[in-house]
Amino acid sequence: MTTSAMNQKLALENLSSTLFLSLDESHFFNSINKHFAAHLSCHQVLTYKILENGQSQLMSVNGESALNGALLEKGIGAAGYVARTKKGYFSNTVERDPVFTLEAAQGIKAELCLPISVDGVVIGSVHCQMNDSTKEFSRADMTLGMSIINSISGPIQNMKMYLASKNLNETLLRTIELKEKELQESRSGLKLQDTFRIIEKEIIGRSVAMKELLALVDRVCDKDISAFVMGEAATGKEMIARRIHCRSHRRDRAFVAIDCSTMNEKQLDVEIFGDENHMGMLEVANFGTLFINSTETMPANIQNKLMQYMTSKMGIKAGSQAFFKSDVRVISASTKDLMDLVKAGSFREDLYFALSTVVLKAPALRERKEDIEILANFFLNQNKVPTAQKSFSTGAVKALTEYSWSGNVRELQNVVERAFILAEGMIIEKLHLDQNIQNAEVLPVVEKTIIVKNAEFIHVTLEELEKGHIMSTLENLGGNKTKTAKVLGITVKTLYNKLHSYGVEFDKEA
Repeated sequence: MTTSAMNQKLALENLSSTLFLSLDESHFFNSINKHFAAHLSCHQVLTYKILENGQSQLMSVNGESALNGALLEKGIGAAGYVARTKKGYFSNTVERDPVFTLEAAQGIKAELCLPISVDGVVIGSVHCQMNDSTKEFSRADMTLGMSIINSISGPIQNMKMYLASKNLNETLLRTIELKEKELQESRSGLKLQDTFRIIEKEIIGRSVAMKELLALVDRVCDKDISAFVMGEAATGKEMIARRIHCRSHRRDRAFVAIDCSTMNEKQLDVEIFGDENHMGMLEVANFGTLFINSTETMPANIQNKLMQYMTSKMGIKAGSQAFFKSDVRVISASTKDLMDLVKAGSFREDLYFALSTVVLKAPALRERKEDIEILANFFLNQNKVPTAQKSFSTGAVKALTEYSWSGNVRELQNVVERAFILAEGMIIEKLHLDQNIQNAEVLPVVEKTIIVKNAEFIHVTLEELEKGHIMSTLENLGGNKTKTAKVLGITVKTLYNKLHSYGVEFDKEA
């Protein structure tokens, strides 16, 4: 036996002895990690533990324990593939291999992954990775790796039994906790999803602009695609998102709204993706809808994380590498055209297209003046008993309709509610409205007028005046008699008769 072979055998014996002495999971996976790092040439080694539910948890990286290691959903990444197939696998073209989707995104060029298993049960996996093309893995590397794992089958068997008993104990504890939680919820009559359930509210509007918008909204409600609502502030963007949710198959699940402009990056990260102690809104809204307002203010890091979620339906918790999976329909909104931000380089182009499968444009109030009186009356008597209801005078309605509402529906609502308080009687007059509306200037409608220049008076007969007008029109239209007759408002036959009477020679048009 060569010195190299003896050293390898001794190293395996030491590894086996070390693993036998402890049932600590972190120590177990870290020791295997160190051995592979020492005996297989590669840039880094990762070890994962396969959980009972099929998830994979990162345990060690290059001989260092991974505290709060990333948690991958069942079947995700190379670890999920190994757990499912129970076989080793390697690739030297990771960027083109669908098994290594996560690894390719991290810049890995080649990877060898092997199952840590015994008696057909996979309890973990080991991954040897290359960051460049200086080394390619081969069948010989796989054989060497599997021989190492086979040599420590005894310790693996012990760890398998330990994990099985631990999982059983944790399952029992979770069952007890769930039963206690169900009991508490039944007493209070409250469930997390129910706290975010909503009822559709009527969108008021009979204008052509609103009818066209709502017709498009209703066509996409049950298509389960992302939608982007663009419009000025207070044009009803969230109301549109609520209508989409309430008319979709997700109507019985949660509807959650987030405004990006009200939080900094750290707060927004926790709010959307959650952290170790709290569920984010993407988890709360599972099988429901998440409405993201003021999307134009979303920080670049949050854009990156949201794009990853839109692509894989998997998110990463804030402040850790723990993954979660959920199925949420995302509806976003902005007062700006996101494509302008894409061109300016402040918004991800791929995220824009992921969010805007359909674009819905909410019209400004000044673009739907037919709706102003209807909305004003609605706000005026909203939640009022019949005996307390009031009405607008003709002058007040005219002032409201002609005003250019920069604050849109919200401004209108505030003006109407203020007028209700100021009016002592049952009629809202113009003087009860906001001073800006009373003083607003209405631009006059500009009509086209024909300017007649003053000319020196000449004595002409009516017949001569008619002849001059007819001949000038004929000349101006290039001699086209059909067009001339149409402009003059006479028949072509009449035009020919008049020209004949003037002694004009002509050829009849075909």
